[in-house]
Amino acid sequence: MVHILKREFIDSFKSIRSILIILFITYISYKSAAFFADNPGVIHEFIESSDDAKSVYTAAVALIVFMLGFLFVFATSHDLINKEIELKTIRLLVTKVSRVEILLGKLLGTLLFWIALISVSFGILSIYASSWFPKDYFQIIIFLLYIVSFVQLMSTAIPHTKLTMFLGIILGLSLPIIGLISLVSERWYWIPIKYILPYHYLEGSIVWMIIPCLIAIIYFFISMFIMQKRDL
Repeated sequence: MVHILKREFIDSFKSIRSILIILFITYISYKSAAFFADNPGVIHEFIESSDDAKSVYTAAVALIVFMLGFLFVFATSHDLINKEIELKTIRLLVTKVSRVEILLGKLLGTLLFWIALISVSFGILSIYASSWFPKDYFQIIIFLLYIVSFVQLMSTAIPHTKLTMFLGIILGLSLPIIGLISLVSERWYWIPIKYILPYHYLEGSIVWMIIPCLIAIIYFFISMFIMQKRDL
């Protein structure tokens, strides 16, 4: 499993899409941090508390992840499992490790890529703000765990990479909009969506982020069930 984790983590840095996403998020982190550092009055116009004011530094990165996170993860990992199935390389892997280890290794390797990227971004922000933002950091990481597990489920359930790429674009653009609508709508049919998607839990304390973690685990177990039943 460790070998699969390492391979997935390293391979995540090799695609053009991943490189562009890394450059984009890193650039936004640097520019937003530099802007707030050079214009401290902007912060105090909106927030009176000094602690909350410093958290404004993370707003740009958080907004990118919360609004474009699904699209970014689908762009880099939509073929996380079904690519191995299409290329028949999954047959070689299952002779060395179990199917559960394959799923877990790919999940953790992909998540580690995003943790590394967010850690670099927060490192830049912390240098400018002279402060660390543990709540914002862990909220984003848990949010990404939810997305990665969801994308892995899609890639496990759908055997064709072209279809997951197509659905990834649609879902990547629509799920954030649906999630935000579910937060403000009072209609009954939005309630299940409100509690399944992770956006609702961002409004409370960090403790509420346990629920997206549990949903991510459920997604993983569904992926595991599908993988165990699939004829490779």
